[in-house]
Amino acid sequence: MPAYDPYALAFPAAPFTLTSGDFADGAPLPLACYAPERGDGLSPALSWSQLPENAESVILTAYDPDAPIPGGLWHWIVKDIPADAAGLAAGAGAVGGAVLPEGASHLLNDLGEMGYHGVNPPPGTGVHRLVLCATALSVPKLQVPEGASTALLHILMIEHTVGRAVLIGTSEASEVSTAGVVAA
Repeated sequence: MPAYDPYALAFPAAPFTLTSGDFADGAPLPLACYAPERGDGLSPALSWSQLPENAESVILTAYDPDAPIPGGLWHWIVKDIPADAAGLAAGAGAVGGAVLPEGASHLLNDLGEMGYHGVNPPPGTGVHRLVLCATALSVPKLQVPEGASTALLHILMIEHTVGRAVLIGTSEASEVSTAGVVAA
C-alpha cells in the first residue's frame, strides 16, 4: 500500500517551490530537528520562491502522517507569514515566536505547544515523514479563532488558498543502549 499523501485530496492550488538548506526533499532531517531527547528541537530553515502573484501571506505546517496514532501528528503551524518573507530561519519554531517574521504567529500543535516540536518516532514504527507544507493565501491575515484545531485552520484556508508547496524530510527511531547513549 502506498504511503498516505495528506494533500492528495486538498483543493487544487498553483505549485511553487519550497526548499531547505538543512535537508533535501525526501532525505533525512538533521538531528537538530529531532526532539530534545535526541536532538536540538530546532525547526529547519525553509525558503520558498515563485509564489503566485496574488499571494499576500503564507501558512506553514509540519505534519507526520506516519505517527502511530489516528490522524497523524501536527508538529508545527505558523500563520500570517508575509509573502515577501521568502522563508523561515532555522529555529523559527521556538516557542514564543521571537524568530518569526513580523506579523506571523504560531498556532497550537498536537502536543499542546505554540511552536515547533521536534520529531521523535517511537522505536519499531519505521521511517516517518515530516510533511512541510507552505500554503500561499490571498489575504494578509487569516482570521482563526483562538484555540482552533488544525482541521478548522485548513477549512478556513480553502477560499483563500492560491498556492501550495510541499517538502518532505524523514526521521527514524534510534536504538538507545541501557546507558542512555544513542547507538549508531
